[in-house]
Amino acid sequence: MKKRVIMGIVMAAIFIPLLIVPELFLLFQILIMALSLVASYELIKMYEHEKKYPMPIKIIIMITTLVIYLSALVEWDPNCTVSEKLKLLNIKVEFLPMLIIDALVLFSCCVFCHEFNGDDVAKALLINIYAGLGFASLTILRYIGVRYIIYLFLITMLTDCFAYFCGRAFGKHKMCPTISPKKTWEGSIGGTLVATVVGVCFGFFYSQIFSGGIFGDAQNGFLSGLLKNTAGLNRVGEFFLILVVTILASIFSQIGDLVASRLKRTYDIKDYGRIFPGHGGVLDRFDSALFTGIFLLSIFTILNDFLPALANFTNELNIFKMMVIK
Repeated sequence: MKKRVIMGIVMAAIFIPLLIVPELFLLFQILIMALSLVASYELIKMYEHEKKYPMPIKIIIMITTLVIYLSALVEWDPNCTVSEKLKLLNIKVEFLPMLIIDALVLFSCCVFCHEFNGDDVAKALLINIYAGLGFASLTILRYIGVRYIIYLFLITMLTDCFAYFCGRAFGKHKMCPTISPKKTWEGSIGGTLVATVVGVCFGFFYSQIFSGGIFGDAQNGFLSGLLKNTAGLNRVGEFFLILVVTILASIFSQIGDLVASRLKRTYDIKDYGRIFPGHGGVLDRFDSALFTGIFLLSIFTILNDFLPALANFTNELNIFKMMVIK
């Protein structure tokens, strides 16, 4: 426990400045890139409990994972407005071409390497998406606003901590006994409730709490600072939108944790690695954050397209009402 606490303090001392200091954004990107490579290596080692891979194949898998992550790299501009970042966001989330290229490379490998078959291609693509796209989502969320990455880690950490405490205090009904015997429905619900309350308060009262701009552009609010058009939303609509997103983010956080546990049980490993003494490997620490990051990036992108349509529909509906009244 002592080693775990000390390592936690060291990790916080490294990550927090990289998260909140704009001038350190390049270092943040480099660190996240390194973590994605370590995570891909951890997954390769996990698969090697079943079957060893030739070294060239390992290198290719790590390179293709790196390609997915590199597609998310951005040039930091402290004077860049939120709307300009959103234009960049729409470009950077188009990972499909990179995935197609990676798939072509990996399928070619199963032709030229007899030890690498179709099943291995699927496993390699999982590594690309899990480690590459997962960490890329963290980079993009940090770029469009430090408040969104803080929001992510608030949800994941509170969900994890209070699921543990509520499970210890009230847990009776096992949630997934074959995957994680200690997790209970009571703990899961408790963790989601606490994370939802704090996450919604952070989002809904963001502009009031951080009016000084500690997380940048506070005057625009949590959603209006990110989304293209929130004209179709009043404060009640904004509240329920943040509520739904926060609940779903907490759920995906727990799913990410369970997915990582399921993979470890499938390949009979205790931890993914030992890079963080007392905590395990990169995936042991970031499993929930990766799933939540992919979800948030996806939902923010969807809302960017949906809310302008909602605003147009609202305007047309108001015009129609006025025509009917006349």
